[in-house]
Amino acid sequence: MINPTESSTYRDLAPAEVIRQVYERFRVCRYLAVAAALWIGAGAILYLFWIGFDHANSHLRLASFVLQMIGYSAFSIAFAVQLAIYRCPICDAYLGRMKDKLHCPRCNAQVKA
Repeated sequence: MINPTESSTYRDLAPAEVIRQVYERFRVCRYLAVAAALWIGAGAILYLFWIGFDHANSHLRLASFVLQMIGYSAFSIAFAVQLAIYRCPICDAYLGRMKDKLHCPRCNAQVKA
């Protein structure tokens, strides 16, 4: 564990405030991922309509491709945002791949209730 006096990035926050901030950051990441999945799903459904119409309308295929590309782009943005904001509010450590989901790996602050 790192001593809080060693780094200037440590902040004094109440435990409830830390949990609230982590939850809000997680919620933003989750909403972006769900929005991306919806764009990809809409593209897939449109593609199925295109197949059902015997390939008569090439505009459906193009719209399906565009919707899916928007979805994949949104997933890329969601991943970048997750790397940027899903961090401990106290020490700024990344919280994405932790063994202990309740505490920060660096400062041991409780991040989930």
